[in-house]
Amino acid sequence: MNVLQLSYSTSGRTFSVHLQIQKTPLTLEIDHPLVNLWSHLWRSFSKTWEFGPLYIVDNGKEEAQVPEPKLLTQVKEGLRHHVPEPIEDGVNGAYFLKNEEGENIAVFKPKEEEGNKSPKKSKDEEKVLDRGIYDGEGIQREVAAYYLDKDHFAGVPETLIAELEINGVNQIGSLQRFVDNDGSSWDMGPSKFPVKQVHKIGILDLRIHNNDRHGGNILFKENEEDGQIELIPIDHGLSLSHSFEHAWFDWISWPQAKVPFDKETLNYIESIDIQSDARLLKTLGIREECIRTMIISSTLLKKGAAAGLTLYEIASMASRTDLMESSKLEDMFEMATKEAKTEEELYTIMWSLMDEESYRAADPQWSPSKSLY
Repeated sequence: MNVLQLSYSTSGRTFSVHLQIQKTPLTLEIDHPLVNLWSHLWRSFSKTWEFGPLYIVDNGKEEAQVPEPKLLTQVKEGLRHHVPEPIEDGVNGAYFLKNEEGENIAVFKPKEEEGNKSPKKSKDEEKVLDRGIYDGEGIQREVAAYYLDKDHFAGVPETLIAELEINGVNQIGSLQRFVDNDGSSWDMGPSKFPVKQVHKIGILDLRIHNNDRHGGNILFKENEEDGQIELIPIDHGLSLSHSFEHAWFDWISWPQAKVPFDKETLNYIESIDIQSDARLLKTLGIREECIRTMIISSTLLKKGAAAGLTLYEIASMASRTDLMESSKLEDMFEMATKEAKTEEELYTIMWSLMDEESYRAADPQWSPSKSLY
């Protein structure tokens, strides 16, 4: 029997694969339940997972020894006793899934029920605005937000891609752990939200250039012992667009957004590895032009924070303060696109323009002594 042994080791953000081939040739078939990355398992991840050895054989008689995620196991157990429960809120198809005891354990969003394919959309309704994201791409972005949330800083619930039977049809979709909560920020208002909790949501949204951050998709949970409130970000399907036109951040109007970042938060922002994030998004199948959005928006966050800008000031450059007028980020991108002849030149011009805007926002009296590019 021909056996290929793969063992995995992690160190910080590095994911390494070690191969030991006993005999060749081999036919490799990988079916990984965690995410739909079957042909890309050897690439780098930004999350740390304990996979252990994986054995792949060429005669099809042995299965890959990959531990199944606990969430998926709980969902499968629950489906033996409880049918998926449609969620009425929202525009896309979504379902509560229960564990064996009948408690909500996950939210499943089928790929084939997004946007204009949503069962909630009547035939006479106008076409759903895509915001630079195509129908069926939302599930990738749900998973991407979870993986990009290094060290669980923003608190994105565990999210993976799975294939489940819904209404007698097997469907692929995003599966996100249901988090117990006391409601959404719309139910409470932001006055009691800790500054750091607001900042963590804002940092995530800038990194993924969220097009749909509203009060309904920021959940909150109050600690019974000390009364502290934790914010939980969900619903990231409308992010990582191929344009900068539709960014939307409800928290931009909250007073916490105008409070300077603390040192721990600044250190986190500085630690963000944009190139590693880009490789991750490519692994997830995100379009190149959408990966570029992440690179540019994340760089704006890092440069703005380094210049001493607040979350509000950075977000005001990344999004439209007037819906009828382009944002500063849109203007910078348009200028760079006209000037650049290569992608490398585009980034060089963008970074120079960002530096100029960041310095000017931090100090209105600042002016460049010469052209920055």
